[in-house]
Parts: sequence; C-alpha cells; structure tokens
Amino acid sequence: MADTKSLISVIIPVYNVEEYIDICLETVVNQTYQNLEILLINDGSTDGSSARCHAWAEKDSRIRVIDKENEGVAASRNLGIELASGEYISFIDPDDWVDLQYFEKLYNALTENDADLAECDLWRYDNRTGKKIYRTCYGVMGVPYTLRQHMKYGPTATYKALSRRELWTRNHVRMPSCSFESPAVYALVLALCRRIVNVREPLYWYRRFRENSLIETGYGNPDGSANLTLGTEAMRYLISEFKRCGLYEEYRDTLEGTVKYRLSDILATQFHRRRPEDYHIIRDNYYRLLEEEFPASDNSKYITWGGYNLNRILVHMNLLHDPSCRFNFSSLISLLGTGMPQAECRHKNRYRQMMVQRDMRQTFCQTLREEKPAYIFLDLIDERFDILKTADAYITCSDAYEGIAEEDRPGGERISFFSQERTDLWKQAFDRFAAYAAENKARIIVFENYLSETVGDLQSRHDFEEISEIRHINCVLQEYYDYVRTRYPMITMISGAGMPEYFTDKNYEYGAVPSHLNEIVNRKLAEKAEEML
Repeated sequence: MADTKSLISVIIPVYNVEEYIDICLETVVNQTYQNLEILLINDGSTDGSSARCHAWAEKDSRIRVIDKENEGVAASRNLGIELASGEYISFIDPDDWVDLQYFEKLYNALTENDADLAECDLWRYDNRTGKKIYRTCYGVMGVPYTLRQHMKYGPTATYKALSRRELWTRNHVRMPSCSFESPAVYALVLALCRRIVNVREPLYWYRRFRENSLIETGYGNPDGSANLTLGTEAMRYLISEFKRCGLYEEYRDTLEGTVKYRLSDILATQFHRRRPEDYHIIRDNYYRLLEEEFPASDNSKYITWGGYNLNRILVHMNLLHDPSCRFNFSSLISLLGTGMPQAECRHKNRYRQMMVQRDMRQTFCQTLREEKPAYIFLDLIDERFDILKTADAYITCSDAYEGIAEEDRPGGERISFFSQERTDLWKQAFDRFAAYAAENKARIIVFENYLSETVGDLQSRHDFEEISEIRHINCVLQEYYDYVRTRYPMITMISGAGMPEYFTDKNYEYGAVPSHLNEIVNRKLAEKAEEML
C-alpha cells in the first residue's frame, strides 16, 4: 500500500565519515515514517565514504548519491535544498543518528499544528566516553522560549528539525560558505516561520568530540592555516540576511543580543584550542565587528572573577563574553599573590588546567593592565575552598586543583576556609583588589551569590543532603559580602537571595550541584545587573 503521507527530503552532507555513516543511515532507512527521499551529498570525500554511500543506494531505492568536489558543508546543504523534491526537508549530519520515530513524531507535530518548523530535544553524545547529556531545545525547566529568546538561546544546528521546504525556497534562504554556517541562518529561519512547534523528546543523537571534526580541528583553512576570521563572516551574513528580508528594524535589539551570544559561544569553543596570539586576533575581530554593526551599544571589555555560575549569569548580559578574561576556581588571596611564573600542571579538562595555571601564576593584575576592562564582575563562590600556603605563593585548593596530576601539586600548609587566618588573608586581598581596580578605572560589580540550599524544578524542590555544610559555608560567605558592603559602599552589589527561583535545576546538564543555579534565575540576575549599569 502506497504511503499517502507527504514526501520528506533528508539531506545528509558526507565528508570522510566512513566510520560513522552506516550507523547514521541504519537509523534513517528504518524510520517508522517511510516516505523519504534520502540525498547523500558526497563532498569530495577522500576515504571510503563514497563507496559506502553507493552501497546503501544499491540496497534502498529512496537513496540518491550526489558526488561533488569538496566545497564545504554549507554548499552541500544548499545543493540538497535545490535538489530536494519533498514538501518537507530535514538536515542530518553523517556522524550522528536519530530515533526510529524521529520523522514520524516531527511530521505529526508539524502538520497537526500547521507549523513551518518542528524541533526536538537531543542527546549530546561524548564520542570519547560514551556518556550522553540531555539538551532541551524549546526552553528552560519546562518554560518555553519566546520567539526572541528562541532566536538567541536555541541550539542553532540545522539538524534536529523538520521544516517546510518552501520556508527556504520562498525566502531564498541559503547557508553561507563559511564556518558556523548554521548560526548564520538559524535566527532568520525562526523569524520567518509563521509557527514553530517543539517535540519535547530527545530524538536526535549529536556526536561530540569526534576526532578530526571541524570543532576539534579548530575550523582551519583548507591549506592548514588558522582561520582567524572564524565566526565574523557568519554573523555579518546573518545581519545582512535580516536586512534583505526586511526584518532588521523589527528584530534589531534581538539580533544584537543573538550575535553577541553566538560570538561568545564560538570564543568558548576556541579558547582552549588556539594559540593565545591566534585567539586574541579572533576576539579582536569580534569587537571590531560589534563596533561597526552596533556602535551605539555597550561593547565594553570586562574581567570575570568568581564561580562557574557567574559565567552563566553574565552570558545573559548584552556583552561579548571573553573566556580569556575569566578567573574561575581561584581565591583573591592566590590571584593577588607573588605567583609561580613557570608553574605547569596537567588536568584531563583543558579549561580547568588553564584556570589552575592562572591561579598558580597569579596573572590577574597583568590581565587587568593589558585588557583595561570597563567592569570587573565577581562573586565569592570560589572563596569557599581552602588555601595552600607554599614557599612561593598561595594556591586555591579548588575542585579543579584537586583534579590535576598529583605530582604537579606543590607541598605546603593548608589553611582552612573556616579559619580566622583565611578570613583575614581574604580581607587584605580584597583591599588590594579594590585598589588595583580603582587604579585601572575598572568598575566593580559584585553578585552576592551563595551555594544553593535546594534542588528541583519549578514544581517541587528539596534540600541538598549536605544542607548543614552548605549553610556553614554560606554563613562565612555572608561575612565576606558584608565586609564589601560596609567597607566599599561605592561598589555595586546585586543579590539574588530571596528570589523564589533561587535553586539548582535538578536536570542541569553540567551537574546539579549547590554551586550551580538554574538558567531562569541566572537570566533575572543578569537583567538586574543591566538595569544597574
């Protein structure tokens, strides 16, 4: 019996993925929704990918292989749009795979709601460890994004979605031939939709940390040289496309926030993968782009010192977020010490290794002088750790420090967080810090953050098991914050304590731990900060 449902064209760009393409296609050809046209765009693969694609085409008449010269993934997807004959199109990456009901569920959601685009949640699969993390695409903690929030925060990959083909053809939407081609069109596609629907299930499996993937190789140029314009072409293209479609003025503010958020996301992926000199060229290109495109906005530099969750608060602010100006896993006591200039350490997490090395080398004041930031944002969450007093310096005994190779840890005297000695050292360090900031004309903004006492969701919460220890730590942190408030009334302080949403999200993808809040309260704290700046 013929399938009476609409034809879906599945566009799969293929380049040197012979190890993974079979897994992908097994899940595509065995879908419960069978009326598919499967376009395998072989982008000049030099391994056995083409042979595998043709072998699949011989077994399944729905598969069509298009061999072409290497032009990049954007050109392959654009060719797929032009060749597609289905009423609907879907992009799938060849090293990923999908749930066997992927198309059926997306198609039903799209047609039943008369929508132009249907998205699902996804699994982020770690190719090194086999672990998976649930990533929602529709919103946060059960609260769906508004359209403008979706444009800014929604995962920009063009996979994990089914859309009407005419959405692309009627509006002449194509991806640019540059890195980050999906973020270059994602927000525009959403703005062009009459209606968007979300299937709140993880139906797409995205493979991360694959050897030789674009993100792991740093998006280098074909000749092997570093791509130092990474992201700028994509964001300029996004802006120009909004103008072409007559949507720029309507979405100008949202577009600015989206561009800054996307560029910040790219910087986060490149910080620990690039040589410092190359990284800073990329970052400076971003500041130049923002000054050109949004000259009336605050494009100031800032330094972050504090806990990881402070990073999560700041990404909601309308600024470019530069991880090279972050100091996480550090106490002011260690940051403002004499330092160990040649200190090296090894950690399985490259970012944590870099942060520990900064703590050991005490590079904060040098960064302050070199970057000349307008703001220094801080909280005191990372003050909760003990301090190691060595012959040369103070070192923060953070959880990142505890993860470095044991032979890289210097010996010394451990000073407890709860001791009066440590409190006195911290007050002396903060006085020096305030003086350095004033000398460098940097405004200090303190987020009065504490460890969360409860974990859950918007419907129900419960205390963390270590509630007594959390309250003991928070009591000491409050003494620190009171010191700042009393001694430095000119410093801006922003408190979230007392907010009904001040708790840890039980499903937070990086760990439901007391030092992590949820994204709803993080966004509200960012809004409070922007009102006060």
